[in-house]
Amino acid sequence: MFFDNLRKLKYKYLIFIILTAAFFQVKSQKNDSADFRWGNSFYYNLQVGDVIVFNQVEITLLKIENHYNWLIIGEDTLCLKVARRSVPSEVNGVRVFVADNKAVKSLTADTVVHALLTKDALVCLSELKSPMLNPQQYVFPVSFNDGFLWNAEEDSYPFSIYKTEETAASYSSYPGLGIDLHDARGHSKHWLIAMENSRVVWVEKSNSDSEGNQACVLLKSESQSNIYYLYNRLYSKNLLVRKGQNLKIGDAIGTAWGDNSWGHLHFAVIYSLHEPGFQESFKNLVNGFPQIFGLYFQQGNNFTRFYSRGKIVFGKPGAISGNQLNTSDYESYSGKGWKIGKWNPAGKVESVSLHSDGNVRLKKILFEGTPAQCNNPDDYFEYQIAVKKGSYRIRAKVGDLLLPTWQRLEFEGVYAATINLEAGDFDWTGERIVKVEDGILNIRIYLDNENYRVAGLSEIVFQRTF
Repeated sequence: MFFDNLRKLKYKYLIFIILTAAFFQVKSQKNDSADFRWGNSFYYNLQVGDVIVFNQVEITLLKIENHYNWLIIGEDTLCLKVARRSVPSEVNGVRVFVADNKAVKSLTADTVVHALLTKDALVCLSELKSPMLNPQQYVFPVSFNDGFLWNAEEDSYPFSIYKTEETAASYSSYPGLGIDLHDARGHSKHWLIAMENSRVVWVEKSNSDSEGNQACVLLKSESQSNIYYLYNRLYSKNLLVRKGQNLKIGDAIGTAWGDNSWGHLHFAVIYSLHEPGFQESFKNLVNGFPQIFGLYFQQGNNFTRFYSRGKIVFGKPGAISGNQLNTSDYESYSGKGWKIGKWNPAGKVESVSLHSDGNVRLKKILFEGTPAQCNNPDDYFEYQIAVKKGSYRIRAKVGDLLLPTWQRLEFEGVYAATINLEAGDFDWTGERIVKVEDGILNIRIYLDNENYRVAGLSEIVFQRTF
């Protein structure tokens, strides 16, 4: 009897141990709750040191430095910049990008655009086996029926800092994504379409447009109650929707108009606990650049654009350049950009434009007198272009529209020119033939360390010779 009771006790104890272990195992593998989600993308606000579990993988925010963020994902450590115009990284079955952080938020005064960030960093996670947005449920917001092409290189990307006037001392944070549609301005072309099944919350005509051409439309997602889609800078004469209308994925909404100079769509994804009015619709911005990028390209994240020849212009007005100012840091999918380190939280250089011309302005201290002020630790800037191995002919146009300049240029380490210019003057370097071995054509522009004149770059022309 005694031994029978003992065996029963041991058996019950063994069952207890197994169930307890199973309970804690299930509990440890359960995903932590996200602050919000969009499609298959889950957004988490994290303090430095916070640990969460996603897809059975532990993720820790280790530290941040300006716009760079260190994350431990499983046993791997990643250093990621805020993905203002970057694609996600992939590790341990997890797709990850940093949507925002406190350093980027501090660069401008319009903090309501960054209202979804409540801690040190806002991290977006998704399972690698599933797309961030299911292409059966979501589409790119511009129809492809008229041959629309997008290269994702506009300077109007999420949280890109910009100033509306050349004399402005401070910068604003772009609330969404500006898509170049200048060739469709005032025409029935490149129709804007519903990203998913949704309802029209309101249609607003803009009071800022004296001719009454501008309109704005807000859609409410059918699949997620707190997700909204803003279609701004629409052409009021081509609107096809009305308040309260239910739309299916791909239904036409209208065409783009833009602002006073550049034809474009201002598109934004918003997360809000209530239906925002027009004045509230530029708050609570969801950084969804990687998702929009994925819907358009559908090629994964690891591809690089290469050039064999080209003309790259800098700082020209949006109507001339499609708002491709070429001020931002290098991205593989673009195949060109500035080599900018952690010292520059804006992730870009300054530019100036006037009438139909423009240039980037390079100096030791960028964005001086603003929260984005930063000091270049080197005495030069580098612009990089992804190319195939070979020899290239290259020259550059230098100068600044408003200030006197000094600049010394090297192409792939080969001296090109030292040029002094007065304000408003531009000049070309001589053409050089250089050999590229590593797949990157490098343009280095040295700064004036004696008289502290700015350097200016307006254009690069290059071509492979063999």
